Amino acid sequence: MTKKILLILVVPVLIFSCKTKTAEEDVITKQRNTEAREDSIKMAEALHLQSKFENITTADFETDAVESLSGEDAADDPAIWVNQANPEKSLVIGTNKKAGLYVYDLKGNQLQFLKVGNINNVDLRDGFKYGEKEVALVVGSNRSLNTISVFYIDHETGILSDTIQNIVSAVDEVYGICMYKNSNDEYFVFVNGKGGVIEQWQLIYENNEINAELLRNFSVNSQPEGMVVDDKTGILYLGVEEEGILKTDANAQIETKLEWITGSDSTNTDIAYDIEGLALYHAEDKTYLVASIQGSFSYAIFETGNPDKYLTSFIVSDGVVDGIEETDGIDIVNTPLNENFPKGLFVAQDGFNYSGDSIINQNFKYVSWEKIEQFISK
Repeated sequence: MTKKILLILVVPVLIFSCKTKTAEEDVITKQRNTEAREDSIKMAEALHLQSKFENITTADFETDAVESLSGEDAADDPAIWVNQANPEKSLVIGTNKKAGLYVYDLKGNQLQFLKVGNINNVDLRDGFKYGEKEVALVVGSNRSLNTISVFYIDHETGILSDTIQNIVSAVDEVYGICMYKNSNDEYFVFVNGKGGVIEQWQLIYENNEINAELLRNFSVNSQPEGMVVDDKTGILYLGVEEEGILKTDANAQIETKLEWITGSDSTNTDIAYDIEGLALYHAEDKTYLVASIQGSFSYAIFETGNPDKYLTSFIVSDGVVDGIEETDGIDIVNTPLNENFPKGLFVAQDGFNYSGDSIINQNFKYVSWEKIEQFISK
């Protein structure tokens, strides 16, 4: 894989932390926090590390490019809605953190765009009772307003609503977000900020509106982003970009105890920071946690359980469409959707989207889970 990056943007990087660093630690953190698009040396290092992985697959489809300034880091995080009545009509929602939300079909065609603010991350859960309707509840971290913005997908029309609620957050610059639906059909949202604080809210429909109650907050030592909850086990997985992946109980009534996922930190030479998106795939008897690793333009696969364990990593290279570099958010579903995705779908943001040899605006790439599954069974 011999892509040449044609454009490198050099911008200042702000580092946030919940603890005081020594001068030496601060320099190291700044170096690691620098993204490849900001530094040509970092880019060369990431491409070098990416070339070492033997598990290589290709994307099946890509979305239309997002609207943004040329070279701007705009696309960020996807969420997949499975249309249970007609899986072929399932949707992918993608964020434009400079403008709003996109909705795509399973071939990557743009169906909707909502100019609702700088939405960084997005997640959803289905089956929410919204008045007389049962809908898929969608949430996004809105950096324009520092809120959790709430939307819904109408089951009958497959259309994403405009904003129905903005929940004001106290974290400094909302960033990562995820949802949780427990066994009692209660709905929760986790949102984090760049300073390391995580909030948990419960969402309830009453008096003809969505009401939100803050249940707890806790913090980590440095910048987090990617989060995902396993609804089956009630475990929250939290990516701390420069350290590793933590897990804790998603039940706010249980004491918050943070535990590192084995193999997600610097002891694993396949993990080159930073850690960005997290997503889960439920197989018949196992659950896999996938993390996007920006430091090596790769994806790490863990098997969850007691103990959790790192399995392998893979990359997405050139094929029918171009490969993927410097991914932010990812999402996965295990539902067979159509003949292209018989065992589910993996969607990843592409930080460097190519048309031929030219870099164009960012987008999202689709990969059949069937192609990724082969790496686990090796």
